[in-house]
Amino acid sequence: MSAMSGGSLEKAVFQSKDTGASITVQYNPTNFQFSKPVSWKEHDDQGKESTLEYQKNSPASMSCELIFDATASGGDVRSTWVNGMLAFTNPEVPVEGSLEKKRPHRVTFQWGAFNFLGVIESLDVSYLMFASNGNPVRAKVGVKMKEWTPESAYSGGAGAAGYTVGKVKLVTVGAGDTITSIAMKNGTTAQAICDANNISDPVNISIGMVLAIYN
Repeated sequence: MSAMSGGSLEKAVFQSKDTGASITVQYNPTNFQFSKPVSWKEHDDQGKESTLEYQKNSPASMSCELIFDATASGGDVRSTWVNGMLAFTNPEVPVEGSLEKKRPHRVTFQWGAFNFLGVIESLDVSYLMFASNGNPVRAKVGVKMKEWTPESAYSGGAGAAGYTVGKVKLVTVGAGDTITSIAMKNGTTAQAICDANNISDPVNISIGMVLAIYN
């Protein structure tokens, strides 16, 4: 996902899915990154061009940089914003089925039409300016999140290893095929095929192209 500008968007919000506590950012991110890893394995076909076999999808991740500024009011950005973000990383939510284990909060990041449910992997806080009483009045906060999956509950290890997805089918485009006709044959939609294969122009497909179709 390309960088997004927060100029005309509504304010971004971080909210705990577990308690409902929320933080509305003061200024929207000036940079935003989104990553969705997909693993493919190359076959060792000696003397032939390598073919690919789908392995798995891994949880998506996102990162952004936030600026909080209270120089005009003389307030403390640490108590107003930063501490609330840090609270989302505290292991204080009981794990279902366990009397002892606790995990940090599941957090939704909502910014315009973009909605991401995950856990905070890291917060990188830099205090840039201080008032005469020592209170920080400006801070830069780097946020990194990983997509939440049903297997992501804290169990002493990362949840990514338990991430599962539906089956994938590889379809080779033949003569006369269109994205729409392939979608109808395989019980899916043209848009789903385009999204899964990073196709921006559904008309621009060629014979021999291999498409991944998820069910």
